[in-house]
Amino acid sequence: MAISLTVFAFAVACYPIYLVLSSIIKERRFQAFSRSNGCLPPHNDSTAWPLGLDRMYEILTARSKGLDPLEDFFVPPLYVHATLERSVLGQTILETIEPENIKTILASKFKDWEVGEGRNNAFRAVMGKNIFTSDGKFWEHSRALFRPQFARELINDLECVEREMNVLFEAVEKDKLDNNGWTSYFDFKPLVFRFVLDSATEFLFGRSIGSQKAFMHGGGRQRHDEDAEMAELASGEEFADAFDLCLYYMVIRIRLQQFVAFGTSKAFRQACQTVRRLPKHWVRKALANDGRNEKKKKFDLLTALVDQTQDAKELEDQTLGILFAGRDTTSSLLAWVMLDLGQNPDAFQKLRRVVLDTFPPTKGSNLDFTQLKSCRYLQHVMQESLRLHAVVPLNSRVALRDTILPVGGGPDGVKPVAVRKGQTVLWNIYAMQRWKALWGEDALEYDPDRWESPKQSRMLGGGWAYTPFSGGPRICVGRESRS
Repeated sequence: MAISLTVFAFAVACYPIYLVLSSIIKERRFQAFSRSNGCLPPHNDSTAWPLGLDRMYEILTARSKGLDPLEDFFVPPLYVHATLERSVLGQTILETIEPENIKTILASKFKDWEVGEGRNNAFRAVMGKNIFTSDGKFWEHSRALFRPQFARELINDLECVEREMNVLFEAVEKDKLDNNGWTSYFDFKPLVFRFVLDSATEFLFGRSIGSQKAFMHGGGRQRHDEDAEMAELASGEEFADAFDLCLYYMVIRIRLQQFVAFGTSKAFRQACQTVRRLPKHWVRKALANDGRNEKKKKFDLLTALVDQTQDAKELEDQTLGILFAGRDTTSSLLAWVMLDLGQNPDAFQKLRRVVLDTFPPTKGSNLDFTQLKSCRYLQHVMQESLRLHAVVPLNSRVALRDTILPVGGGPDGVKPVAVRKGQTVLWNIYAMQRWKALWGEDALEYDPDRWESPKQSRMLGGGWAYTPFSGGPRICVGRESRS
């Protein structure tokens, strides 16, 4: 026993020495790796306080002071140094807006990177484990699960969209039109959110949740069943507030990094339970039916997924992930398009002329996705709004091994940069898509016609300066429904 205790005490005493030596050896190997690849460190933008606590405090309190975290803190340093590093809660994080670096991360060296447990854990508290909160084998499984379900002919149900659009028009007109047929000023965003939610739930679950109609009727139920309860839930402020609170906390939890456990509250946990009620309800119905008792005439994602797995928790998590990915991003894009057109009447009038010429009323409403896609100016309007107002403004990856970014090192930022295993790289899509060095002096102006330029249109093809849907193997599975 005495010998065992002596050995144990010796091992405990030697462990710190082992850690120090291991750290020294690892650092020497990394420096040798860096030199052999001609790398130089990027500009260091760390702040005066330890762990970058002063900057973290400023970002977390920005909105309460009338500031914007993106415009006032994230963007300005990147226009001076397009790739930089800074200390964030004890970690050295790289930030970049260089298209070549983004191409390397998303495509050419895709296997060197993962989303990472930090971001996955930040999202899983809300969405569970799904295609957006996983890496490795489970992500590959999820991607294979979804790929055939997101074929263009399945995700672009124009009949459904037109039906929900008519309900949206009805909601706008209800109690809002004056004698001249104009509305007064009102908050249009909730209507857009409900429109997207109703369209999304028809694709996801085979039946629109009907939140717009439920709201128009004051939340009163026209049917006395669980589906009506879900419509009433989705139409009210409780669900919208819970959804927004979940999004807010996911951002906070990402910023907290390894201290993610502090990013919670009773209100957040209740909000998670509220938003999960929708997928729980529809998954329970789908598994009870199991595709045998009812032959559906139209495609829906959940029924297709039930053919692949009977795991209720996975079905809830996967469909909730798609709901989060689709509801907020699509709603934001529609809202920005309408705001941009409202602020740019020449672009609006041109789009109106193009639409009336391309889709004259005499042809009826039997449109298909190919016809819409071929309307170039309509595409340019959406692309320009996505450029200026990236619906996912920031993205990140974690290095799976020591690896290289092609540019950003040295005083002039043209040398390669060595990235350590486990290090996070964040790229700022919002800043990159507004960078005058890439888009010209008019980069901040709304100009759909810029996409007619061969230089700018190349951004849509092989260029990586325009990545609203990410890129490479993890490109957005629903891209064709929004482009």
